[in-house]
Amino acid sequence: MPHRPVWQRPKRSLLLVTLCLFCFTLLTPQQALAGAVSFHLDNQGLTLLSENQFKLGPLTLILSPWLYTEQQTTTFGLSEAALDLGIGRFRLTVGRQLTSFGPGRYNFLLLSPLGEGLTKEGLDQIGYSFATKRLRYQKFYAWVPANGFRLLLGQRATYDLGPFTFGFAETALAKEDIPDLYYLPLPLVPVGFYQHIADDYLDLPEARQSIKLLGELDLTLRLWSGAKIYASYLIDSRPFPSLQKGHSYYLHYPEDDEHPWKVGYQGGFEWDRPLGLPGIKLYTEYTRINQFTYTASEPFFNYTYKGQSLGGPLGPDADQLNLELMTTKENTWQFGLAYSRRRQGEGRIGDQWTYEPGQTEVFLTGVVETTNQISLTAVKNIGLLNSDQVALTISLARISNDDHQPGVVTLQPEVSVTGKVSW
Repeated sequence: MPHRPVWQRPKRSLLLVTLCLFCFTLLTPQQALAGAVSFHLDNQGLTLLSENQFKLGPLTLILSPWLYTEQQTTTFGLSEAALDLGIGRFRLTVGRQLTSFGPGRYNFLLLSPLGEGLTKEGLDQIGYSFATKRLRYQKFYAWVPANGFRLLLGQRATYDLGPFTFGFAETALAKEDIPDLYYLPLPLVPVGFYQHIADDYLDLPEARQSIKLLGELDLTLRLWSGAKIYASYLIDSRPFPSLQKGHSYYLHYPEDDEHPWKVGYQGGFEWDRPLGLPGIKLYTEYTRINQFTYTASEPFFNYTYKGQSLGGPLGPDADQLNLELMTTKENTWQFGLAYSRRRQGEGRIGDQWTYEPGQTEVFLTGVVETTNQISLTAVKNIGLLNSDQVALTISLARISNDDHQPGVVTLQPEVSVTGKVSW
């Protein structure tokens, strides 16, 4: 008999639970906590998102369907559909949930929802989270099949030390026949520790080449009230010292070109009232991801799901710079001015690394497509509590080497209207 994991058919079970709870809450509308409808209308089409929460004692049902229509084509999906149990500072969640790991505002290196905007979708998962005075922790097991059974194990912890906040996160793509100890819901235990136990002490054959690990470290420093900087480092693979056995054990230090540098970097800065200017907030962020990141030697472990990167839309062999100025007076009109520059090499997830002498960090390969975009946004808060809003955005993007064709320049103007009505 082949080894079977404890969680056999999570996708079907999660769907049944969500549908049953949704039908029940329809019978008790007085339990509705909150709801909102958001829309986005641009040159391509119209997007609608309905966000709903229903409460039944300590249980909360979250249901957020979306719909997108352009010309004669209409698509729809679920952004979130989950059942949440809250007991004090502990939460247990079953279903589809939007999850992101990292301190970023515009990009996340390790884990991001699938897609962008109002149509982004979460992962089907079961997980829990809790918080203390200084520690915040989240752990989940997500269903991400790829030509067969595949799980994504993930956890993130942040620890607050006054002006500093340290963060650690990891994810692991796992095959069907991993040892049961990988399913232990213990907090703060790295998956690599389970791998070490299974390989070196229990000598379990099913543990060999059964997972693919990625890790991320980040640090946030609050400089003064209203100002902070943050940095994040993603590790998929890179040269690391290793313990080797000869006549005796020794530490082997590999050359910089001996293994691929599948890493990512991120740094950002937020400043309220920059240079003493009242009612203004400044954001800036830079993200870089090397070529070959998110790609495994075995395609089954490529860091993708439904054709999209689990690490977000930026992808490998690319970087992005964001600058944004916003006004912060909520009782009047709010305005925002944003600039972004994105460079994309020809590298894609699935490209395999090959050894070349002297080759270390591979970045921006081939013909680089560069997109510079500037946008101006005006936001009007409406309603008795200013909880509803409507926004008009005018933007212009200039794409150099469009679609990686040398010398091709494309201009893309866009006018969009977004809004949100809550109750």
